[in-house]
Amino acid sequence: MADITCEVIRDLLPLYVDDVLSSDSRVLVEEHLETCEGCTDYYHALKEPEGNDKQMKKADETAAFKRIKGTLKKKRLITILVTAVCMAVLGFGLFYGLVVHEIYIPYEECGLYVSEEAIRTERGFYKSTGLYSPDGETLFLFMTTTAYTQMRNDRSMAGIPIISLDKDARTSIIEEDDGTVTEQVCKEVYYVPEATAKQYMRVMKWTDEGATDEEVQKNRDKEVEELKSASVLVWSESE
Repeated sequence: MADITCEVIRDLLPLYVDDVLSSDSRVLVEEHLETCEGCTDYYHALKEPEGNDKQMKKADETAAFKRIKGTLKKKRLITILVTAVCMAVLGFGLFYGLVVHEIYIPYEECGLYVSEEAIRTERGFYKSTGLYSPDGETLFLFMTTTAYTQMRNDRSMAGIPIISLDKDARTSIIEEDDGTVTEQVCKEVYYVPEATAKQYMRVMKWTDEGATDEEVQKNRDKEVEELKSASVLVWSESE
């Protein structure tokens, strides 16, 4: 009789374990197990339930490990994304706070003075903002800086004219809608306090609340007088 292969024996082993083989088949299986270590191990794995349980437990542990690994990977990715967003927000906040956000400079600290037909400042880096009255005779201005420019403490702009007081520089030619041409000359400059600057300068225009030209002019004149009374006179043509 030809030798029975391991494949045939392993097909018979489940029946051998369940004790449903014929006597001759059992003898063949047992003779093979006496000489084949691999089939013997396979037989014990089938015979002992704990062997199957160990294999199933190992498979479950492997699957659980993969799930945990996947979860940790997702959490790590989420952590990286959240950290990146937080860093971006922090970076923008620092940039806005240091470079973009303008800090109002009070009149007592702006260092304005008049020299050689110009209004100048003793400060270094700054930004000046101005708004002319509707008749062009009054200029309201204020100065701002940023935290970054303050840290630089650069004095290279100190003494540079902010406003030229030469008459030609103070004169504007206005052409009305009807073709009428008028000449407007700035005669005084005021420095606006912070609260008033935020109220009047943010929109950089005068309000037109009246229904008629007369009412519009009345409202504008009132705004100009209120702004003058709240501001500091820096220069006047009459002085």
